[in-house]
Amino acid sequence: MKREVLGIDLGSENTTIYSSSQRAVVFREPTCVALDASTSQVREIGFLADSIQGKAPSSYRLSYPVQNGLIQDVDLCAFFLEKALSKLNLGKKSFSVIFTCPSRTSKVNRNALIEIGRRLFAKEIFLESQAKISALGIGDHAYAPYATFVCDIGAGGSDLALISMGDIVIGDYLPIGGRLFDEEIRRYLRVKQHLYVGRKGAEYAKLRVGTLQEKESRLVEVSGRDTITNLPASVILSSHEVKSLFEPLCERLALKISDLLSLVPPELVADLTTAGLLLTGGSAALLGLREYLERNLSIPVRLANPPMEAIAAGFQRFIDNRKER
Repeated sequence: MKREVLGIDLGSENTTIYSSSQRAVVFREPTCVALDASTSQVREIGFLADSIQGKAPSSYRLSYPVQNGLIQDVDLCAFFLEKALSKLNLGKKSFSVIFTCPSRTSKVNRNALIEIGRRLFAKEIFLESQAKISALGIGDHAYAPYATFVCDIGAGGSDLALISMGDIVIGDYLPIGGRLFDEEIRRYLRVKQHLYVGRKGAEYAKLRVGTLQEKESRLVEVSGRDTITNLPASVILSSHEVKSLFEPLCERLALKISDLLSLVPPELVADLTTAGLLLTGGSAALLGLREYLERNLSIPVRLANPPMEAIAAGFQRFIDNRKER
């Protein structure tokens, strides 16, 4: 009997688990754990835990054990995955696990992932770059001597990698992702509009009016607490205001990509004039981001469709390639 292989993408916002036996994503929920404030016992995980964010009584304490793409709490991550896997009816079936991590990550973070794999009793533990797995999922020439350049933009950060012959030629990581966009909106509303909003409120505003397009003009009403009167209040936020907040972050991302391009071997740079840059990850769908990067990088920029599914296809291709060896 072939051993089950699980591909696990432990993200700052969501965790995705891919099953080789079912050849599909079998779990995708928020990486969130609800704890009892007094006993620290886990009450809920995933959707049920995240749904009470900002609304939980004092007896609850919410924890997001992955921050900026890095493991912050090994114990909670291990427990979170144990509960998630218990829903998949694996029983005592032997399995291997593939964890994704940033292309440039510390030894501490890598050891944390290995420790989590051991606590799950995985027979084999593999660590692979998020951008590499995404590249395998969308790159037609991922295993050929041809350049596939990927920027995987998640909630915690952006993982960048140039892939050739199925492996990383050069890669880097930048802690700019969806969560930072949300925090910029929260900071702006707090400082300029004297309105305190929660993470969910900022994310809602980002989804409604978040854009980098020049001529985009939309409005959204954001509700929260007035920081002066401490009373409920709301303000109107425009897409023009949000664009001015997002541009400096996207400029840093474009500069990081340019820095990597300057280090790419000439033979592979030539491929990028036609292959260009591939955007994956949930935050890559920000309106106008593809066009913004294309203008600033002078190479074609494509958006995976849908950007969230590249990681699952990448797991499948990576596992199939290992079986063929």
